[in-house]
Amino acid sequence: MILYKYLQPARVDVLKHRRIRFTQPGDFNDPFEFRPRIAAAASDASTRQYVETNFERLLDEELAKYSALSGIVPKAMLRELLLAQKDRLPALFGMLEPQMLPRVSLLLESLLNQKVGVLCLSEVRDSILMWGHYTDNHRGFVVGFDSEHSFFSKRRSEQDEFGFLRRVDYQQQRPNTVLSDTSSHVWFQTKAEPWAYEKEWRVVRVLSEADSQIGGTPFPVSLFEFPADAVMEVIVGLRSTPQTIHELRSMVSGFPGAVLLAVSEDPDNYGLLIDEVRP
Repeated sequence: MILYKYLQPARVDVLKHRRIRFTQPGDFNDPFEFRPRIAAAASDASTRQYVETNFERLLDEELAKYSALSGIVPKAMLRELLLAQKDRLPALFGMLEPQMLPRVSLLLESLLNQKVGVLCLSEVRDSILMWGHYTDNHRGFVVGFDSEHSFFSKRRSEQDEFGFLRRVDYQQQRPNTVLSDTSSHVWFQTKAEPWAYEKEWRVVRVLSEADSQIGGTPFPVSLFEFPADAVMEVIVGLRSTPQTIHELRSMVSGFPGAVLLAVSEDPDNYGLLIDEVRP
């Protein structure tokens, strides 16, 4: 399968330098990216398990706070008093959650924007909307990548959540998640139903692994190098200028497996036709 990246005319540098940006979620045009609703920090079962496992440590930490009382009330008595409250701890955690969750959400959002970037690709190359939205009103171009190339398979283990292609799942409702039981699917590959026409696939990478970084606002631009043989198609836009066409034509020769294509109008329908450019 070939997956497509829609690009503006100025991004011919992607082909020139064979480097492509992995974008922070906070710089996407969808404000809900990587932001499921956190319904709770932990399930009741998880909270109870945490208390059972860590109670002795929690107890000692609390006793240390009341060291001034040790000369008045024996430590053993304080320990017995706190031990009697063990069954109430899960409920106390639950009472604190409404105050904690907004801060937790903001913290996670900030960490994700610092640590990870996303390369968004599409199954379709002839979407009028995407050509309009992402290529400067059909003036840009589209690059078709070989989805089976090793560039899209950088996973270091079966448990690694980064470096591999994921198909985006489109849903009507914003997902609710319990933080202690959450999954990468909820965070990395769930979007609202109105975006379904994009038929998106994505790769999430750790930004510290980027080959280069350029200062930018609101986030720095992190670039990853891709091999020439990962490119299979370069498609010229319907409104591409002669200069853009000339640049793309001259660059395609540097990608041995790539073919140069061009968009034209469908004379009978509201659609785009894509054909090979003749030498």
